[in-house]
Amino acid sequence: MSSRITIEGGLVRTPLLANWRAYLTPLAIVALFGVMLLAALIASPPPNPIRYDLDANHESGLLGLRLWLEELGYDVRRTGGLRFELPADANLFFVYPNQLTYTAEEAARLRGWVEAGGTLALVGPIDEDTALIDAFGVRLNPQLRTERQQTQMQPLLPEGRPTYLREWFSSSTTLDLSNAPYAVPVLALTTSAADEATSVIAETQAVAAVQPVGAGVVWHFVPGVDFTNLNLRSFDQGELLPALLRTVPEGGVIVFDAYHLFGLSRVGDQIATLQDWLYRTPTGWATLFALTMSVIFLLLNGRRLGPPLVTVQQTRGREAAEFVRAMANLHRRARTHDDLARHHARRLKVGLARRRGVRADLPDAQFLETLAYTSPPLSDAQLADVRATLTGLSGNSGEQQLVSLAASVDQLLQTIR
Repeated sequence: MSSRITIEGGLVRTPLLANWRAYLTPLAIVALFGVMLLAALIASPPPNPIRYDLDANHESGLLGLRLWLEELGYDVRRTGGLRFELPADANLFFVYPNQLTYTAEEAARLRGWVEAGGTLALVGPIDEDTALIDAFGVRLNPQLRTERQQTQMQPLLPEGRPTYLREWFSSSTTLDLSNAPYAVPVLALTTSAADEATSVIAETQAVAAVQPVGAGVVWHFVPGVDFTNLNLRSFDQGELLPALLRTVPEGGVIVFDAYHLFGLSRVGDQIATLQDWLYRTPTGWATLFALTMSVIFLLLNGRRLGPPLVTVQQTRGREAAEFVRAMANLHRRARTHDDLARHHARRLKVGLARRRGVRADLPDAQFLETLAYTSPPLSDAQLADVRATLTGLSGNSGEQQLVSLAASVDQLLQTIR
């Protein structure tokens, strides 16, 4: 499609450039919206580090653990999506203190997977996660401990040390194994070497324990023994990994529960949906404010979604005279007098040819000569009128003369039979 180009003052102007003022309002709205978004982004505080994030390199992230496992040849995955799904080919499953608690059905499914031969590394669980506590019988002790060292109570960590300092882990909580009779303490808080042989102290002050469940095994850890970047780097918690990976085949599948940990499929503390982003972030507030101001601006300017509808009462049909006047004006502006003259001349010759049996395509002189010998013969006055009309239509007639000649054509066609 070609657009019309006009030249004003030596400058070439297109319709788009000529109507540039019509784009000022949309451009102003877009500019205001961009400024508000930029201000919101600058004023937004940096996000808090997400604890136990597999891709985070801060102290409480798990990037070091993930890279270590991948370097050893394991296939590291994470759960997610709209439902909790435990991969069928998983060999080791990590569960950290989460935002979303396990349902009874999910906890039963997890226990069934362990009974079938899977290995579960369970950090915690928190007191609100009653389904996991009921499924495996281990919970955290509410009483905090202040012992200065921890001792390996069972020879389950051949690569580890017999005794670790208190700073080896950051939590002061311990595991309550009273409802898990088959759980065996692996590491326990002690105050002296004499406590190493006291099984009662080991059961009440355990910070790591192993529990056989069917054909599988569950490793229980307090939240301070969680293999984060800080604990792997500064406190050598990697010495627990060889024992934890003992039941995982080489190149096996290790899965981290991100579904319950981050709450990506439900509305939790994390931004999970567009609605969360709009309602709970400064950038979302700026977006809502900009949209609201744009709607108010359009309403104040009388803008609507499309042109106003015309009712049936407001419509009327065109009159015949209006059409005739319009066509006459078009012909007048186009200066098509010659075409009209030829049209009326042909109309006269065709009408007379049908009445008198002559050919209408003959030249005017030959047509008049043939018409004079038709029977019954035309009168001299009629023949003179036909000759005068054809002669007038063949010349350069004006508007008024053309109207008179057209009326003469109608009169001749009515009188000559």
